[in-house]
Amino acid sequence: MRPKSITTDMFNYSYQLDRETKLELFASRGFRFIHWCDDWNNGALYSDEDIKLHCQIVESSGLKCLDVHGSDAPGVKIGTSDQSARKEYVRLLENRIEFCSAIGGDAVVIHPPKDASDLNHSIRVLEIVRPLCEDVGVVLAVENCFPADDKILAQYFERFPPEFIGFCYDSGHANLNNNSDELMKHSSRLKVLHLHDNRGKVDDHQPPFWGTVDWPRVMRWIEQSGYTKPINFEITHRPRYFEGRPEEYLDYAVSSILRALSRGT
Repeated sequence: MRPKSITTDMFNYSYQLDRETKLELFASRGFRFIHWCDDWNNGALYSDEDIKLHCQIVESSGLKCLDVHGSDAPGVKIGTSDQSARKEYVRLLENRIEFCSAIGGDAVVIHPPKDASDLNHSIRVLEIVRPLCEDVGVVLAVENCFPADDKILAQYFERFPPEFIGFCYDSGHANLNNNSDELMKHSSRLKVLHLHDNRGKVDDHQPPFWGTVDWPRVMRWIEQSGYTKPINFEITHRPRYFEGRPEEYLDYAVSSILRALSRGT
């Protein structure tokens, strides 16, 4: 069975556990790998001291960071036409690239522009950060978020090599947008996984088999893609769905993850 990974923000929006506590909890349930998802939705800029501390906390927990979610702060998006906002986005992205390199990851996840008309603005950003990515050996993995992402992904992949631009497959977003068939054509670029479930209406981020994602198909596709990293799950505790303690929710999630890793059989 493939090793499993979990995103660090599982409890950030409910129990709000401190970093040491949640990492120790993940390790106690058999996780050895994480995807760093803290601060993905804000403009937090990590200082050298922050980076050193985060690296120490992860190492002390016995965990290894596979990859990092880049910042997608409100009003600071990759496709913005506002020059000051674009400059701030670049600053945040370069910060996460440097952090990813320091913590031992190999990819930073970014969200594409929602509107295809903003594609050229986003390309300017990519061209700015490309030298840093190549210098430290970090790939940018573009996550599917919107219905027309496969077209934007195709243009990115035509323009940039896989050593710089890869793909982050998000199973929940694909289920919401009903575009898995198109997205799965990009398997050769797969660098990061955001696996979670929903019922086709809301981005619930729940464990496998909670909703309507076709898990046997998803897991077969990953296996056939050549993806070799541990399998990462982006599951989020939501009190309206589960009222138990953090340990109980994590036990439930792990049970579902193990079922998915066995391809739903």
